Amino acid sequence: MKQYDIIIIGGGVAGMAAAISAREKGIKKILILEREDILGGVLNLCIHNGFGRKILDNEVTGPEYAQFLIDRIHALSIEYKLNSLVLDLTRDKIVTYVNPNEGVIKAKGKCIILACGSREKFTGNINIATHKFAGIYTVGTAQQFVNMRGYLPGKNIVIIGTSDITIVIARRLLLEGAKIKALIEKKPFIIAKRKEMKRVVEDFNIPVMLSNAVIDVKGKDRIEEVTIAPVDEKGQVINGQIEKMDCDCLLLSVGWVPESELAEKARLKISEKNLGLDVNEKLETSQLGIYACGNVVHSFSYADDTTLEGYEVGRQATSYLKIYHSRNS
Repeated sequence: MKQYDIIIIGGGVAGMAAAISAREKGIKKILILEREDILGGVLNLCIHNGFGRKILDNEVTGPEYAQFLIDRIHALSIEYKLNSLVLDLTRDKIVTYVNPNEGVIKAKGKCIILACGSREKFTGNINIATHKFAGIYTVGTAQQFVNMRGYLPGKNIVIIGTSDITIVIARRLLLEGAKIKALIEKKPFIIAKRKEMKRVVEDFNIPVMLSNAVIDVKGKDRIEEVTIAPVDEKGQVINGQIEKMDCDCLLLSVGWVPESELAEKARLKISEKNLGLDVNEKLETSQLGIYACGNVVHSFSYADDTTLEGYEVGRQATSYLKIYHSRNS
């Protein structure tokens, strides 16, 4: 079984930042395991500007920011394996992973850093039948269609939600020639946190229906129409004018949940607040020597903040290893 000082599960922003920080502090045997065929995680989908403000003192696109970190990984000769799915993690820090080149492999780390990120998941906030028709996707899936594969999910699109990422994909779809029929938001205000996202709505003249919800969808093989109704402050449908809107695509802004399956296998403590990993002030989990950072702890955080947290967890893991070596020397 191959031995490493640190095994990092996840090759996104947090995982790469942690590896860079640990290597710069003198840790030699580091392995990053990434299940996709490229490092960078969700940044590869985010081709808009706005990344690197805190790290580079400049705004770049998601892929450009990912490449900045990848270049550092290469410059520091940090080992990483792509297309490597981690199957199991034990409390004594044994990682089982599989990839096309090696098959099923076990590796042991003196320290583990979980940087698995988060994923979209239906959390009950969308109360309509979504499986009957083609043309109904999550915002993240639509982002992958457009930015990675070059496909439009539809031409006349209704989007549920007004979060930052929802407005980003709405702008992207407009630029690619689609028509955004409306953004439907249950709240009486746009929930995007970044001011520039609210300006995008105005600058691109994107229709927004506040205090409304999609209550029904109709179509044959593909979605053809949505029914929209006003809602109260609690999101409950109230008596009012129901509007029907033609569309060939409906995008759902569903919840993001941390990828905590491996943590559960290792019997690590999970936060009841957001289902992310429960960590202390050192970003250490309930098991000594297993750390976590990024969206697996608190989904959905900004890339710059995630980078800084990755740097910090790399420093904390390095400190742990120094204690580990002194106790076992």
